[in-house]
Order: sequence, then structure tokens, then C-alpha cells
Amino acid sequence: MRVLIAEDEIPLARKIASALVEAGHDSVVSNDGEAALSEVANGAFDLIVLDVGLPRLDGFEVLRRLRSQHVPTRVLMLTARGGVDDRITGLQLGADDYLPKPFAMQELVARVAALGRRYAEEPALTLQVADLTLDLANHQTFRDGRAIDLSTREIMLLKVLMREPGRVFTRTELCERVWEHSHEYDTKLVEVFIGRLRKKIGEPSLIHTVRYVGYTIREPA
Repeated sequence: MRVLIAEDEIPLARKIASALVEAGHDSVVSNDGEAALSEVANGAFDLIVLDVGLPRLDGFEVLRRLRSQHVPTRVLMLTARGGVDDRITGLQLGADDYLPKPFAMQELVARVAALGRRYAEEPALTLQVADLTLDLANHQTFRDGRAIDLSTREIMLLKVLMREPGRVFTRTELCERVWEHSHEYDTKLVEVFIGRLRKKIGEPSLIHTVRYVGYTIREPA
């Protein structure tokens, strides 16, 4: 992919660019918000790694302008660790993913790759993991041909998991993607809904707990 790195910490920007080039991507670096917008205007990018704390225009304003201009480029936001409000704002403005600082470079490269896979094709209208099928067009779920009655929120949670089978989602990330701001990120709520989904989907279990991390969906062993 062709990636724009909008990061004002020059040593960090260079490290990110080097890691992405090593992973096979084409990287362009910009060190402030206005320059980042100019880069986007002058050339097509598949993804933008966008730091919140940019000079001249911060990352939120850059993202706001991109989305108001209907620029569909995927955006991975870099936020301060513990900056939950920043992550909420970024997702509400149209960011596709976020990564808190400081981060492991391997994780950034993996998230870039995951975003590339997620948007390589038009989103599927039917998701499937093993014998579990989710029909997004009609909001219907089936397990081995048996219809499963799910609430709207349960379908939303299942959709997040099934779009990326095998990926481990933290409880906080699931809160942000499914409940957004309405439940103030009560991660206990995720556990309740995961329990409901497991019970309704039945055995063998497809939703797995990764201890101390979160949840994933995958085919049974």
C-alpha cells in the first residue's frame, strides 16, 4: 500500500516509514497537519497513519476535513496512552483504527496490514466462520442452517468479530466499535453480551476468550 505518515516526531516518523517500507509498503512522511492535507490533495494514498498531536492542524482537524471532503482513505490514528477521549473522538470522526503511544512497531505494521486486508475488497454481505453465517443485508444469523434470534446489538458485536476471524479484540475496543459513547465503555457489558452470543450460537464454541486480552472468533480446534 501507499501510506502517508503524518507524525511530527521526526525520529519516530522515520522509524515508522522504515518499518513499513521493510514490510513492502510505499511510505511518505509529513510533519504537520497542513502538509498532510496537501500530500493527500496531490496524490492518492491507501492509508494514513495520523498522529493526533500534529502542529498547525491537529490530527482531528485533518481527519474532519478529509471526511467532509469524502476522502475514503483508511486512517490509523496514533493517540496518547490512556487518552480514551481522543480515541472516541477519532472513531466518531471516521478513523478506521487507533493505536496508543508508545507502541511496538510490529503492532503498527500488523494493524496496517489488517486494514489493508479489511478493505482490499468490497465488504461482504454475508460473513461465515465454520458453520455460522451472518447475513448482513437481512440481519439474519444461522448455525448449520438453524436460524438464531439475535438482538441488534448482538448482531453488531458478532459482525465485528466475524469480519476479522482470528483477530483478538480487547474489551475496550469492542465497546468502542459496538456501543460507541452510549454506555461509557463499560467493559463488563461486553462480557454479558459475549455470554449471550455463546449461549445462542451453541456448541462447539466459536467465540474464544484470550486470557487477559479479550475475545476472538475462529473455527473449533
